Amino acid sequence: MIWKRYPIRAVKQVAYFYIFFILLYVVLHVASGEPLAVMPDFSTLFTPRLLVGLTLLGVCYPLVGFSTVKEPLPGGEWEAHEQPLREIMSKSGYKPAKGEPGKLVFRAHSPMRRVLTMFEDDVTMSQAADGALLISGLRKEVARIRLRVRDYARRTADGR
Repeated sequence: MIWKRYPIRAVKQVAYFYIFFILLYVVLHVASGEPLAVMPDFSTLFTPRLLVGLTLLGVCYPLVGFSTVKEPLPGGEWEAHEQPLREIMSKSGYKPAKGEPGKLVFRAHSPMRRVLTMFEDDVTMSQAADGALLISGLRKEVARIRLRVRDYARRTADGR
């Protein structure tokens, strides 16, 4: 699943790192007391070592920045859990993007959040063969949502 979007994510990350370093360079130039009318020397940002380093960092980031986790659900029936999962995602700041039988895709509600994640903010929930819930997306968001799903599963199992 991660390999399907990997090339797009890698190119976005490389571009993101280059833009970040250019902005950082401009901020440091201004903070050093130089007027903005005097342009900084950008040639130092395009040394071979820095170009290779940022490219490698951008290419490797999607491997560690995205994850898929499996979370058991009590009862294992997808239909019974679909609406509570939608509520969990709504409380987490996500809105439904598309839904298929046995699969839900959510997108961040905030436009700023979408821009900051380079429009790679989709969180996918699907049912595994053993009835567990698979959550895929940005590692940080998956961890946060996993805690909410775990809490929901514990409350459901206790009968609350």
